[in-house]
Amino acid sequence: MYIATELDVNGRLLRGNVRTPDEGEKFPAIIFLHGFTVWKTGPQRLYEEFARAAVKAGFCVIRYDFYGTGESDGDFHEMTIGSEMNETEAIYRWAAGQDYVDSRNIFLGGHSMGALIAVVEAPKLRPAGVFGWATALTMPYQAGQRTRSMNGPTERGWDIDGLELSREFMEEACRMNFQEMAKGYQGPVMLIHGTNDADIPVESSYILKHIYGDCCELNIVEGANHRFLSLKWKQEVYDKTLAFIGNHLN
Repeated sequence: MYIATELDVNGRLLRGNVRTPDEGEKFPAIIFLHGFTVWKTGPQRLYEEFARAAVKAGFCVIRYDFYGTGESDGDFHEMTIGSEMNETEAIYRWAAGQDYVDSRNIFLGGHSMGALIAVVEAPKLRPAGVFGWATALTMPYQAGQRTRSMNGPTERGWDIDGLELSREFMEEACRMNFQEMAKGYQGPVMLIHGTNDADIPVESSYILKHIYGDCCELNIVEGANHRFLSLKWKQEVYDKTLAFIGNHLN
């Protein structure tokens, strides 16, 4: 079953969708957070195909476009890490109240900056489990690299491939200590990272593994790039993620 949804977060309208199995009443739920400069379908439909695989495995998948991206209202320059954190909290609360969601089994995860939002929100939201694909622990450096290599400054920030990134985003990101923000979550965590990720170094996931200790499962995909742009790589990501979730149901 496919459900189109809208959610107002402090006057900011987000648009998203839910996929559930056709039969059943309550399902374990996956809230999937998209990455930087992309939206809920993902690059080469990476997130959409994962959602379909997850539904076949018996899970409900909830995805929203953050404000200023995809189908949601707003402009990209209005997006910051802090705003996406606030929106994630609202999405989580909304999901927990839906009739078709098993609120004991809500898993939070995402890709790149979406994975970063998941790990820093986990101590507050305390989902049943957390997963991150190529978690953007070095987000300020990645964004800074993009601003230097694209089409130069604008009145409010920088032109990155036709999207305007704000100075507020960079200033806020540089003040944040993501390693400290990730601490405090004691549930199960799974991280996946490619050895040839040129955007977020694979060492980022080793740092997070050190923070989480024994409750963290780290999977390294040999040869994979940041977006897992290979049928083999993305299938490995899907299989490991769904196995992790299935192994940690309450």
